[in-house]
Amino acid sequence: MIINKIRAQNVLKYRELSIDLAEQGLIAISGQNESGKSSIGETVCFALFGRTFSISPDEIGKVVRWGENHCAVTLEFSVEDKRYVLSRFLDNDGNHSAKLTLAEEPEVPLARGVQQVGDVLFDVLGFAYEEFVESFYLAQREITTPHPHSQAVKIMAGVAPLERVARALNSEIAEREELIGEIKAEWDTVDQDVKALGIQDGHMPKLEDARYQSEQQHNQINELIESINSGLDTCTNNTAKVYRAQGAKGRTSALRFLIFLLALASGGVWALLTYGSNLPQAAMARELLVQYVPQWDDAKTIWLAYLGAGLGILFLLLWIRVAGLKRRIAGLREETKVLGEVLGEARRIGIEDVDDETEDEVETVMPADTDDVYEEVVEHMPVRPEYSEYESLRRMLDQGEATVRMASEYCERELSWLGHVAERLETQVADLDEEITEEQSRLQEALNLSEVLNGLTDKREDIQERIEDRQRGLALLDGAIAHASNHFNRDVKELVGKMLPLFTDGRYEHLQIDSELKVRVFSNDKRDFMDLEEISSGTQRQIMLALRLALSKKLLSRTVKGKQFAFLDEPFAFFDQERTRRALHALADLGDDISQVWIVAQDFPENCEVDFDTRINCDRHSDTLVVST
Repeated sequence: MIINKIRAQNVLKYRELSIDLAEQGLIAISGQNESGKSSIGETVCFALFGRTFSISPDEIGKVVRWGENHCAVTLEFSVEDKRYVLSRFLDNDGNHSAKLTLAEEPEVPLARGVQQVGDVLFDVLGFAYEEFVESFYLAQREITTPHPHSQAVKIMAGVAPLERVARALNSEIAEREELIGEIKAEWDTVDQDVKALGIQDGHMPKLEDARYQSEQQHNQINELIESINSGLDTCTNNTAKVYRAQGAKGRTSALRFLIFLLALASGGVWALLTYGSNLPQAAMARELLVQYVPQWDDAKTIWLAYLGAGLGILFLLLWIRVAGLKRRIAGLREETKVLGEVLGEARRIGIEDVDDETEDEVETVMPADTDDVYEEVVEHMPVRPEYSEYESLRRMLDQGEATVRMASEYCERELSWLGHVAERLETQVADLDEEITEEQSRLQEALNLSEVLNGLTDKREDIQERIEDRQRGLALLDGAIAHASNHFNRDVKELVGKMLPLFTDGRYEHLQIDSELKVRVFSNDKRDFMDLEEISSGTQRQIMLALRLALSKKLLSRTVKGKQFAFLDEPFAFFDQERTRRALHALADLGDDISQVWIVAQDFPENCEVDFDTRINCDRHSDTLVVST
């Protein structure tokens, strides 16, 4: 950046300030104390950054000239091949405005407003206020070593962008660590919710197995109830059929016996009349036949043979009939025995399972655990027939001696008891269904919470990986910063080593600069490195001036585009004339990069053999300064 023109009204000492300059060379500003020399540099500083070195930002109103209510400044400067115009306005009420334009297009602002102009100006210049006052602008003060950790030095060293990235990474790490803390707290809360559910391993299979067993028992008892009812119906029907079959059998047997007797009689008479006709019995038989059988004669004797044969056949048919009835009775009694078998199955269930389980179920179902409630439930339970009754009935069923009344009375009590057990099992199945539903709901809730836990764990691991990535990045950045800082110190030492002999007439050439920018200088006279406290204050200022100019060149090589100006306010304080002459010669030969050098002094030595391109003389009695080339 090269300054071309300065126009100011009511800034600090000057009611009016107008300076036109050449693009390069030495600019000498001289004058008595309080003549306004430093005001020129502070006007430039205010124009560029809206603040000055000697006035704090919260007292910036002091820039306005005493007795006036506002001030304005316009600075025209060049960066490479572009010329810019920067305008700034400030009043006593704190109203502050700024505008930046190209010189050839003054009506088209590049930026308007203090913040916007500052942002665009940084991109144009390559430095901000902090870098400016640590390098190109030397205010009227003691020349001291720049703070090694100042933002300006970091920018010069090239570590400022790396530190910005490092700060961003540290900020991201802090945010993610805070997020991990939040995730952990949420994880702990969800984990407590999971534990509060009290999920027990294997509890669900046990419930399902218990329900299956209860349902199987319920179905089995229902099947037994149906079988008992069916068996009882069979017993009732078969008993009636047995009675009828037995009656028919008795009657058929009697008839069969009668037919047998008649067949024997018919056969006997026929045989007597046929083969024993001369016997007295035959005569008696004929008389009886003639007497009781109309129109009887000996020719009809054959009919007796036929009658006997017919009666024999009838006897055989009745014999078959009786045998059939016996088989039917046996079959009916065999069917009736099924009831005994079913009752036997029911008794086996009762003996092995039902009694204990029913009592346990009563204890489980009842909400209270008092003896009175339990006894009341047991009291209302149906009474099951004694086992001895079952044995007696079973024996009689097997022998076909059981009556319908006996079987019905027993089966009624057995069915009542089995029905009660079936109701209990049905209630138990319903309770287990409800418990299984609740357990399924709890398991599903636990599964959902587990998925949340897994998601939180995955998220935490992902964030932890990101933190580790950034920590690795920080380690790499630390190495890069250390590397850049080492190179910066080496380059600054080389630059100071080139300029220092020019300022000290070759007496001091070699420097040691540590990471804190602490300087030690090699004395040719002592043949050793010396601390700055061991040399004169004038030499210290020469060394510090060389160090500052080296930092300026480093900043130029780092961020600044094109040629640059430097403003040195009283750099030769405590210099004797010989040191001042050498310093002026050195400043005149800084190189093409710092091509415009402003030097402020009360006066300059005569015969210094340095040509100033512009001379500005300030008068303490004048509030107007106009300089033109």
